[in-house]
Amino acid sequence: MAEQSPAAGNAPAPRLRILVVSPGLPYPPIWGFGIRVLQFLRLLARRHEVTLLTYEEPDEREKVAAVAALGVEVITVPRAKANERDKRRAQFSSVFTTTSYQRRSLTSELMQTKLNELASSRGFDIVQIESSQLAGFNFDPRWMIVLDEHNIEYELLYRMYQTEGSAARRFYNWIEYTKFRREEVDSWRRVSGCVMTSSREQRIMKTLAPSTPSIVGANAVDVEHFSPSNAPVEPNALVMTGLMHYRPNIDGAVYFVQEILPRILASRPDTVFYIVGAGATDELKRLEGPNVVVTGTVPDVRPYARDASVFVVPLRMGGGTRLKVLEGLSMEKAVVSTSIGCEGIDVVHDEHLLIADEPQSFADAVLSLMNDRERATRLGQRGRLLVEQRYKWESVVDRLESFYAELLAGRQDQARTGGTRSGR
Repeated sequence: MAEQSPAAGNAPAPRLRILVVSPGLPYPPIWGFGIRVLQFLRLLARRHEVTLLTYEEPDEREKVAAVAALGVEVITVPRAKANERDKRRAQFSSVFTTTSYQRRSLTSELMQTKLNELASSRGFDIVQIESSQLAGFNFDPRWMIVLDEHNIEYELLYRMYQTEGSAARRFYNWIEYTKFRREEVDSWRRVSGCVMTSSREQRIMKTLAPSTPSIVGANAVDVEHFSPSNAPVEPNALVMTGLMHYRPNIDGAVYFVQEILPRILASRPDTVFYIVGAGATDELKRLEGPNVVVTGTVPDVRPYARDASVFVVPLRMGGGTRLKVLEGLSMEKAVVSTSIGCEGIDVVHDEHLLIADEPQSFADAVLSLMNDRERATRLGQRGRLLVEQRYKWESVVDRLESFYAELLAGRQDQARTGGTRSGR
């Protein structure tokens, strides 16, 4: 089977029954994981019968209604809202088990029961699992299982182990990495097909699970929503966006404020760095001051990105591809990113954005764009063109549908020739 599916021909695709299993409701779409799932649901529901199975926390009825309004059937399993103390206790206890916290935190008898009920009462052509953390359930062997890998989670855990300053966090992340690497690779080998967000991650996956069909289903952006603006920028404003209780974003923001921003302030003392996104932790709030603004949840990140002179992505850990980079490029922003921040996206240094991995080089890159608006504008325009050509959600979902068709055709061929491999 081809690793890259060609675009479908002119013949209309058959209407499929698709079950998407997600760890949570992808609404509001304010973080990368939720945006990807919601865009898949929205676009698949235009041509197929789509059901979402997910956990629901208390007071999320409005979120359920918002997803259902896309033409998606939403089935939920209740989950208690965990506080930070409960989470830390569960993480600690998981150290003494053979199963990773990544798996344990998303596995429940209620969800398994619901999966069993659906297996006995429904016929699905495709069952898509959103992330390998959910792959530990017992799925009906008749189901065609597609694993949508938002990133290689064990790689993220290893990078967190390498980067964290706390010895306790380093130890915990190493334990999680060793457990989840085994679980994640096993998932790749058992499913019917994998969707990876970059060619680099697909190569890793194919090395460890060579017989599993796969495609690259890149992260993308709504180019109409994240569009350029003709409004003048605030020359001293810098911005970083994202879900601000996500550890890579926390680390990136702290790193920028402590290691990079002082070097910028030495040349431009009126610079203000805006940390924009929901879930800001106490660690981030302590960074606030005359030159740092932590917004918390905002109704729309675009005004902050629009007004900024430079859009920064100072990430030192992470996996998959960062939607924030695509959003910044789509808005024709001048972007400065670390190599990890823009990893997996087909950007070229000094053509679409600037890439810098050390504090001084990152600060110099930001200052160069703050001081040279013509260069900043030129990079932004080329970045927007790249997004328009390669990173639209519609194109990604077209490829996903073609992959479904290939997998289903392969199963039909296997049935005709007497193949019986479970789940494949």
